[in-house]
Amino acid sequence: MLELYTSEPNTFFLKPLIALAEKQATFILHYFDAARLEQFDPRRPECTESRLHLEREGPVLVHDGTIIVSTFFMLEYIADALAGPALMPRTAYDAYRARAWGQYLGAQLGSIVPVLGCARYLRRRLAQLDAAALAARVAAIEPIERRAGWQALLDGSYGETELEAQRHRLRAPVGRIEKALADGPWLAGPDFSIADIDAYAMLTVLPDLAPDVVNPQATPRVLEFLGRVGSRPSVRDALATSRTGRPAEHFVPGVEASRWG
Repeated sequence: MLELYTSEPNTFFLKPLIALAEKQATFILHYFDAARLEQFDPRRPECTESRLHLEREGPVLVHDGTIIVSTFFMLEYIADALAGPALMPRTAYDAYRARAWGQYLGAQLGSIVPVLGCARYLRRRLAQLDAAALAARVAAIEPIERRAGWQALLDGSYGETELEAQRHRLRAPVGRIEKALADGPWLAGPDFSIADIDAYAMLTVLPDLAPDVVNPQATPRVLEFLGRVGSRPSVRDALATSRTGRPAEHFVPGVEASRWG
């Protein structure tokens, strides 16, 4: 049996949904509202790895009782374990390129995009909750590194100086993707692959969050890439799992930059 515990289809939560739709896989979807901290429900499957993995609030895939976390590993697992179209590049070199992109973008976009999204959207949602109950819930989050991202939102630590620094950090990884797309339509070889799913899920929100970085003048190839991937039926199917109708406004603290540094 294949089960996916997931939230609104955005950033980390969008990746496995696209991959499963590409595979036309049958699975049970368990939805939770991560912006309301429902991922801390004790009934959610967990293991040591799921409690400590760097993406913090990301989805959990359960296949015949085995728990898989960290979304790039999840993409690799879906590509390898499930029948359907190939999602892993066919040559050893292109498979290496896909994994290299996953490692690089996980450390870069994975630690930047959630900060920008949380500052714009999650902070507003948290302000609508009962402050005392929320503070108690956040204080109970373990480990402390996982708690810090939520606490930063409550403390107002995401000031404009910090956000501008994060937008500046975006320029290097986005520029690297723009340059890579000059060589072809996909990031890791001649075919659509998990590298493209991984990148798309984090890039697609940037025209909204950082229009000074991702725009027709600065990144025409990135925007063309977003349009090409976004037109795939798998992306439409993944977005259709949204319960709010506004998945692009759904963010939670992402990769713990302090543990990547």
